[in-house]
Amino acid sequence: MLVIVSLWLEIRPTDTVPHPFLTRDLVRGEPVEDALEWRPVAQGVLEPMQGIGYADRRLTAGQPLVTGDTTDVPAMVPPGWWLVDVAVPAEAAAGTQVQLVILPSPGHRPIPPIGGLVTGVRPAEYQGDELIGAVALPPDRAATAAVAIAEERVSVLVQAHG
Repeated sequence: MLVIVSLWLEIRPTDTVPHPFLTRDLVRGEPVEDALEWRPVAQGVLEPMQGIGYADRRLTAGQPLVTGDTTDVPAMVPPGWWLVDVAVPAEAAAGTQVQLVILPSPGHRPIPPIGGLVTGVRPAEYQGDELIGAVALPPDRAATAAVAIAEERVSVLVQAHG
């Protein structure tokens, strides 16, 4: 009897809910509404999504839309600026101006802070509670910031409002 009950619990039908999946690749800033199809998924497997907004990064056809894939505002990258991903404080949101403070390498002179603009924020994929911000930077400073980010020598300042 125990085997029969166990087997039934394993193969019983589960409730499903509709969830948005991408029908085509999207680049950052594209609206997602016209690139979705709703497929049934087991309830509780994926966090419910509304299927609205703009792609917050490059998205691939066939993948489910998940938290952090979209933002409520379109990309606000000034012409010629470059985007980098960097850990940001919880107060950062799309449209927030930031200063990237770069710790100098040993034996090097301090580097002036680099002003940037957050264009989107999403949860880090592997870093626990950390948030990752896509930050637009001026072309003459983007490479310096990218190297410092890769070497983990960056702190991000967000202007306090209060």
